This record gives sequence, structure tokens and C-alpha cells, in this order.
Amino acid sequence: GAYRLTQNGKSILLLEKGEALLTDGSTLDLTQGLRLGAFENTEPWRDGKGKRFVPEEYFNLGGKTKWYGAALLRYGEHEFAADAAHQCLAWPIGYRDLQPFYDEAETLLGVRRFEVERDLRVILDRLQLQGGWRAEPLPLGLSADILDHPHEAGHFDGFASAAGLKADAQRSFLDRVAGNPV
Repeated sequence: GAYRLTQNGKSILLLEKGEALLTDGSTLDLTQGLRLGAFENTEPWRDGKGKRFVPEEYFNLGGKTKWYGAALLRYGEHEFAADAAHQCLAWPIGYRDLQPFYDEAETLLGVRRFEVERDLRVILDRLQLQGGWRAEPLPLGLSADILDHPHEAGHFDGFASAAGLKADAQRSFLDRVAGNPV
């Protein structure tokens, strides 16, 4: 998208609804974020019948990637194939077509896997011995040193990182193209 265009010398215009989030730690506060909804949209929408409602949406620079759980999975090769049992057609492209884009996105997002905690590893090892179980760490868009920041490490899923320890659209993409004039 925009990142690739700027790398090729093109000018782009990016429009984002919402302001940059505060970095004072308030985005990690359970009361502010979840109970009081301090960062949620208050703008009313209308449904298909014209009835007003306020969805649980966040309008801020970086969008929902500020609030996601940081798991960044690729589709597997088999997911591009037809699946007659579920009446799914094959994709018109395959995994290999997307692989270079997956690779670049994972690099820009700093995707890595973290070792499983010791107590959980014991449970997983027992389950795998029973057969039929496979376990592997999720690919996460988290800073390698997030575990050195216990409050951030305990609040990355559903909270916006105040210290920039979670990959998001603002830090990983928008900030990289922000200096390119329109």
C-alpha cells in the first residue's frame, strides 16, 4: 500500500479518522479504557432501518491495530485450496503469491514468537503425549523486550501500548511514510 508507494518515490495522501492516542499510560488503564470507555467513539450511527446506535468503535491514529491482541497469523497453504466439504472454491491466487508480502509485512511489524511459560509448557507436553495435539507459539507483533515491562506485557491484548511495544499501523506503517510530502 502506501508504504510501498513511498518507497518507489510516489506521493500519497493518507486520511485517518481520529487523533493520536496519549502515551501517558491511560490507554493501559482498565477503568479508563473498558469501564468508562474513554477511548471509544461517541458518534451515533444509523442501522439499516434508520435507528440510531453508538457502536463500540475506536477512532484514533492507527485504528483498531492499537487495540488488537498482537497475533499476526498467515493463512496456511491448504487454506487457499478448494474445500468441497465446506463448499469453498479455491482462491484465484496461492500462498506462494502472497509469501513475499507476508515476509515484508512481518518484517515491518517486527513479528516474533515468544517461548511458552514453563508452567504452560508442562501442560502442553502432557497433552502432546496423549496424541492429537500440536502446540506452537503464536506469531506476535510485540517488541522483543516487552517482558521487561510487566505492566505492558500484562495489558497488550485489548489495550493500546503506551510505550510503543506492540506493532500497530501507526508505528509500523504510517510513521514510516509521514515525512513524505503530498
